[in-house]
Amino acid sequence: MKLDESDLEYIKPEKQKQTVSVNAVRGRDSHVKLELDLRGERYEDALIRTEKYLDDAILANYPRVSIIHGKGTGVLRQAIQQYLKNHSRVKNYRFGEAGEGGHGVTVVELK
Repeated sequence: MKLDESDLEYIKPEKQKQTVSVNAVRGRDSHVKLELDLRGERYEDALIRTEKYLDDAILANYPRVSIIHGKGTGVLRQAIQQYLKNHSRVKNYRFGEAGEGGHGVTVVELK
């Protein structure tokens, strides 16, 4: 095919549409309880639930939460407190007082 150069027209290439992924973050509207009950849980399951619970509590801007692990053999208590010791958003943690559950509860202050 032969064409005259004046019949040609320059067309800019179409811009490619970029796909954007959107992540939903729950805010204050979502309901997170002030305490997490882990009594009777297995070690690994309790740590997974604790991790998720703390993330949810931080997103809900809670200053303090309670983790109920029970007294039992102390395995859950030790695991939870070891996890809290290394968590970057935990300001402080302590055993519950007499009215809070004593050594069966760990009260966590969040940053």
